[in-house]
Amino acid sequence: MTSGEVTHQVSETVERYVRLLDAGDVPGVLGLFAEEGVVSSPMQGKIPAREFYPELAATLQRAEITAQEIFVSTTDPHRAAVRFRYDWTAAAENPPNFDCIDVITLDADGLIAELRFVYDTHPLRVAWQDALDRLR
Repeated sequence: MTSGEVTHQVSETVERYVRLLDAGDVPGVLGLFAEEGVVSSPMQGKIPAREFYPELAATLQRAEITAQEIFVSTTDPHRAAVRFRYDWTAAAENPPNFDCIDVITLDADGLIAELRFVYDTHPLRVAWQDALDRLR
């Protein structure tokens, strides 16, 4: 696969990820990940995607994802980032909405090997913990 084809593939995967996440389609999102795919979260550390997304869905009442920009790495065509607005309602009172960047790395098969969240955790910590406490 040429570098241009890989760049196109990573862009399509990122766009599909955002659409599926916005739709709350956990099986669809997980279908984009490699079997050993991981999520690196500022609040939870590195965890398997197959654990993270079902737990995320269980803590949300509603989420709206608004993608703003996709950036493909100039040094690694298997890596891209998407900047988006995340408006959500969790099982906690008054959860904050926030801007986020997800850095996505694909493996040789075009599946997500790692997805790293980059955002300011301060306004989210209490709401996220409340939602997890209610879930457990």
